[in-house]
Amino acid sequence: MNCCCMRKKNLPASFTVEAALLMTVILPVLLAVIYYGFFLHDKGVLNGAAQQIAAQADLNSWKESGNNRLSKKASALTKQAGPSGKVSSNVNVNSNSVSVSYEGAMSLPGILPSLFGKKHLDTGAGAKREILHPADLIRKIRGLEYVSALLKGN
Repeated sequence: MNCCCMRKKNLPASFTVEAALLMTVILPVLLAVIYYGFFLHDKGVLNGAAQQIAAQADLNSWKESGNNRLSKKASALTKQAGPSGKVSSNVNVNSNSVSVSYEGAMSLPGILPSLFGKKHLDTGAGAKREILHPADLIRKIRGLEYVSALLKGN
């Protein structure tokens, strides 16, 4: 049993000490990178949800129940966020604009708060836009088509 793969190498004990010292630096940095990825994921999901709800306001703004419907959809989309806990949503629809905001925080375990300088990372996002009224826009376009056809002699 004197195979070359079964041979023991005599390594100095300093390799063990160096590895132990390096792991205390490498592991927290690696965990910080992983948690930062979770943070960016949640931030992106909530930003996309806010944009989606704001875009749907164009279709629901003319109904009285549109605000309630958008609030229900916004609260349903809070479940898509990953490690962020207790994400809340707020939808405000006026006659001319809509604003959607999400508030959430992702807590950091262990030594990571000392790396980020905080115990929680805020994952909130928001969107605000002017409401378009598609029926009015379509009427204006059709009116321009009609006037253009009259001017051409059709």
